[in-house]
Amino acid sequence: MHMIRSAVALLVLGVIVPAQSGADQAKAAAAEHEALAAAWKAETQASRDAQAKVRATDEFKAAQQAKDSEKMRELLGAVPRPDAKKMGEKALALADQFGDDGVRFLAFAMQANDKEVAAGIVERVTKNHIKNPNLGELLERPSGLLLAVSQADMEALLGKIAAENPSDQVKALAMYTQSTLLTRGKPTEEQKQQAEALLAAAEKIATGDLADRIAAPRFQKERLQIGKECPDIVGEDVDGVAFKLGDYRGKVVVLDFWGFW
Repeated sequence: MHMIRSAVALLVLGVIVPAQSGADQAKAAAAEHEALAAAWKAETQASRDAQAKVRATDEFKAAQQAKDSEKMRELLGAVPRPDAKKMGEKALALADQFGDDGVRFLAFAMQANDKEVAAGIVERVTKNHIKNPNLGELLERPSGLLLAVSQADMEALLGKIAAENPSDQVKALAMYTQSTLLTRGKPTEEQKQQAEALLAAAEKIATGDLADRIAAPRFQKERLQIGKECPDIVGEDVDGVAFKLGDYRGKVVVLDFWGFW
């Protein structure tokens, strides 16, 4: 009976421990990410503060007054700069350490803006994270990855993510990003058509702000061209009375868009 109870206990532990371990790993990854971000922020701020001190010196002001750009560069160049590549390499190592929970470090490593680090990100995404539902943050900034791969290879990677990732939001973002790459520079008619098809497919499954971004080009094309009817705008006046732009049809209307940032 004692042996049976022990076996049952082991079976129960076998079910419970991995779940706890996974939760602990996610928590540890979040803590490491926070620490890495704080360290990088402190390093960059220290560099900015040091540069500010240099700019406040009489020597720098004299060079500035004389428009001696070479001297100004020399003085600022003596200030230690944040080691972006080292930060990126550390982020890659942490990504390897935390497996699926490490994808957040790949997104962080994009800030290194370094070819070798970018190559490491692409390699890890290709091998380990194509189906990771948390790829969204990384896909928001594909330009950093183009340091390491060609546009064609990047488009292929995005296509693979769109085809295999289980998250509709990630799929939509991959297609949206791919369409953006296709229309860079001077796209051919074929590329324009491919981009439109990708946007249409992405719009069907995207939600929230991403859905609005994806729909924006089509909305602009269909509704914001010269000669098109202006979309109705609904709001409240200074007295809280509701109104809409359509109420002023046939009258001269001046729209003043403003806000606080």
